[in-house]
Amino acid sequence: MLKRSLLCAAFCLSACGGAEAPAPKVEDNFLTKLQADYPVTLSKIADNVWVHTTNYTLPGQSPIPSNGLIVVDGEDVILVDGAWGELATLSLLEKVKVETGKAVTKMIVTHHHMDRTAGVDVAEWRGIQIFSHPDTPALAAKSGFPAPNTSVAALKDPKSRTSVGSIEVAYPGHGHASDNLVVYVPSAGVLYGGCAVRGAGVKTLGNIGDADLEKWSESLQWVKATYPKAQIVVPGHGKGANLSLVDATIALINAETAESDAAP
Repeated sequence: MLKRSLLCAAFCLSACGGAEAPAPKVEDNFLTKLQADYPVTLSKIADNVWVHTTNYTLPGQSPIPSNGLIVVDGEDVILVDGAWGELATLSLLEKVKVETGKAVTKMIVTHHHMDRTAGVDVAEWRGIQIFSHPDTPALAAKSGFPAPNTSVAALKDPKSRTSVGSIEVAYPGHGHASDNLVVYVPSAGVLYGGCAVRGAGVKTLGNIGDADLEKWSESLQWVKATYPKAQIVVPGHGKGANLSLVDATIALINAETAESDAAP
């Protein structure tokens, strides 16, 4: 793991002496090691739209892939969810800059769980503007997770929508979490469902500790009705597909509900 002192040193320039060839920048050395230790995969899925994927390993478990979205919107680069970890998010931000030639300027956090908020402090340190559901900062802080300093009041009520640049952010209502948002890129027909939508081929709902199964199904029905032109659907974890992912997630919710109702 990288030491905190290395993180602090990473953005200082190394000194050059005499007529000697200039020594490599500490920053360059740091970023090389950072991207080796925290690799990021960027997959272009449409013009100006990429899926970013990083892995996080919980003790005793296999690495868990976690997705997010990158949208180049004119002079802005919008990051939808950071990586699962501060240094992983820093690695992601550098990878995006190399890929797009621009630094991330805006970041949408789709709910308060650690896999979505872990990079918030790094993003704010970089001067990136954060957008989230108005309940996300308090929910994150209560859980002991990094909490955004800003949120969007217009997303308070279920079925509310607002714009961040040319993309649309919506709060369908309680689902995987009480504050889960979805993001739609109209120019590309890309819907980012985050953790409200399960990946292709997944057979379980995953973490449902903060879920409301009845409302989750209703929320996804609204998402499907609101974005019928979505051609690509990106989940928070796992493989993407099309709107069939929404239907498959609803089916998993219904199965879980039936099983709970049948339990003695």
